[in-house]
Amino acid sequence: MRENSLFLGKIVPTVRKYTETAIDWLSVILLSGIFILGIAQVFWRWVLNDPIVWSEELIQLTYVWICYLGWTIAERKDSHIRITAVCNMLPRNAQKWLQIFNHILCIVFSVLMVYFGIKLVGVGAKRTAVSIALNYAIVYTMGPICNFVIICYEIAGLIECFTKGPRDYRDKGGDEE
Repeated sequence: MRENSLFLGKIVPTVRKYTETAIDWLSVILLSGIFILGIAQVFWRWVLNDPIVWSEELIQLTYVWICYLGWTIAERKDSHIRITAVCNMLPRNAQKWLQIFNHILCIVFSVLMVYFGIKLVGVGAKRTAVSIALNYAIVYTMGPICNFVIICYEIAGLIECFTKGPRDYRDKGGDEE
């Protein structure tokens, strides 16, 4: 019992902290890279009349990673867009079961994304980008990784819903955190 307590009490929060920090920093680095590369692309094309031929493709592929990371961050903060007008009118117990259903639905969707994402990584391993020597498996790897993290967040949300009850999503005047 003590080992289980140590695992949940110390190791899980530490792993979560480092994972979230890595996701946040990777997002900042990739978004900064896209911005700098976009500025460089415009400068080289219009000022130096010598376009960087590989920059547009790298920006597009990096954007895929940023979208997945953004999805993961939104899931962590529980800040996805939702329409709660009907849900807020339901009794608290019905809200709880509706939120449990939503968590289960997200888990199922993410499990499918992991499964098919792994298959896509296999297909991507046979392809490379046109203008840069980048294997598409590297790009497609972000899908299964981020969806696995989302599954963990959804399981945590499911446990919270069972133990603490449903989250209150009524309008708080822009102070949802």
